[in-house]
Amino acid sequence: MERTSRRQFLVATASGVTVGLAGCLGGGSAELDEFSTEDRPFLGSSDAPVQMAVFEDFACPGCRDFKTQVSPAIIQEYVQSGDVLYYHADFPIPVDGTWSYAVPSAAWAIYDEAGNDAFWTFTASVYQYQNSYSYDLIEDVAAAVGQEIETDAEELGATARSAAEDETYRDQLDDDYDLGEEWGVTGTPTVFVGEESVDWDFDTVSQAIEEKL
Repeated sequence: MERTSRRQFLVATASGVTVGLAGCLGGGSAELDEFSTEDRPFLGSSDAPVQMAVFEDFACPGCRDFKTQVSPAIIQEYVQSGDVLYYHADFPIPVDGTWSYAVPSAAWAIYDEAGNDAFWTFTASVYQYQNSYSYDLIEDVAAAVGQEIETDAEELGATARSAAEDETYRDQLDDDYDLGEEWGVTGTPTVFVGEESVDWDFDTVSQAIEEKL
């Protein structure tokens, strides 16, 4: 099989934000104070006046659309301005018995090995290949992230692949799932702005954020 060059994996995410709300939506009331920037992927300042969290399944088409089309606009508008602290959370339904655990395991391995920024670079890129997930792809995307952050690309790729194949973080992912259930999450993506879940289109998320500023 011909392998795509690593640089091709780090293409920019789409800028449009108009998407249909496909997927299984559901949520209740969150307690985001339980989350910490010390042990969970995040974007933004810990002093931001609004906290949000997104529960995702990496095999969910709706999560892919949110991550590649809606999330970049939220980050640009509210995270970079210092208004929002944005947390990642996992909710492996699973949509797919393999990739719902393998891909986030790779992402968490990258987080532990290379840090928070590398996690977000990997996840933004890998979602674009949701319809062609493979262990080779995961390794190549991770290696491309390694090149981007100027670390050992081969080692990071191998680390991500091993975590994906072994589902190294399965227990941790299931813990997030259990927490999501406690908060009323029934599907993905589920977006919490403050304590309440909201539909994941940009206008709705934006309105919820603005109401809390």
